[in-house]
Amino acid sequence: MELRHLRYFKVVAELQHFHKAANKLHITQPALSSQIKQLEQELNSKLFERVGRGVKLSGSGELVLSSANRILNEVALLKESVSDIESGQAGSLKIGVLQSINSLYLRSLVAEFDRNNPNISLQIEEMTNYNIENKLANGDIDIGIGFILEKEYPDIEFERLFDESWKLIISPKNASLAKDIMKGKSHPLKAILLSDYFQTRKIVDKYFIDNHIKYTNVTEVNTISSILDLVEGGGSFSILPEAFSVLKAKYRLEIFDLNPQIPPRTIGILVAKNRSSKKTVQKFCDLVRSQLT
Repeated sequence: MELRHLRYFKVVAELQHFHKAANKLHITQPALSSQIKQLEQELNSKLFERVGRGVKLSGSGELVLSSANRILNEVALLKESVSDIESGQAGSLKIGVLQSINSLYLRSLVAEFDRNNPNISLQIEEMTNYNIENKLANGDIDIGIGFILEKEYPDIEFERLFDESWKLIISPKNASLAKDIMKGKSHPLKAILLSDYFQTRKIVDKYFIDNHIKYTNVTEVNTISSILDLVEGGGSFSILPEAFSVLKAKYRLEIFDLNPQIPPRTIGILVAKNRSSKKTVQKFCDLVRSQLT
């Protein structure tokens, strides 16, 4: 049984006449009769009864018409839904973002996207860069906003948005110790750092070793806001990407350039290559470019 059998059957049932139905369907009457006969043979039932020059539905035909209407309506809705998804008017997006993107930019990105695309659902998860790349490569997310690790992923395409440098962050009351920290001298402050499964932590640890940066001890946390809170409270310092310096107005902090500098980190959009691209992916990427480039 094919959909055309149901469509042809429905037109004959509505017009109660094979010739008129054939004209409406732009096929010959013998061809239409053949299609209806195929449907009757498959259902093993007579669907129409002759009434003068016309036809009327049999008892079985009434049942088939009810089901045909439901099936054809579902097909029409399906086509409409697929069309909406293909045009980017509906659907869903799964997005993985770095903690910095989540903290600094996500609110404005989501507000703008939802304003223009109310029928698209968003699933956004903050994750490490390793997880962003891994989930993207496995098809678990549609878009990542992060940076490229040393390991190459041949199936991931990276588009640069901006480069971020690194800064020493310290409370105002300890600002005089910044030079001592940078020169590798002893001082009474602890280092407040992300947990060691974050790539940011690995970069900072290497910088400490390479430049003989001293600290009395380390406090590990898993959010940037915790780092900023603890540094603001005094007795500690941290090194973070420059993007977080925009939170200086919220936290009482002093920001210093590193000497020597850590090589800038390039933040960008990550999408999978050779995977059919949703229109919704293109829409969100366009918005990210407009706000973060």
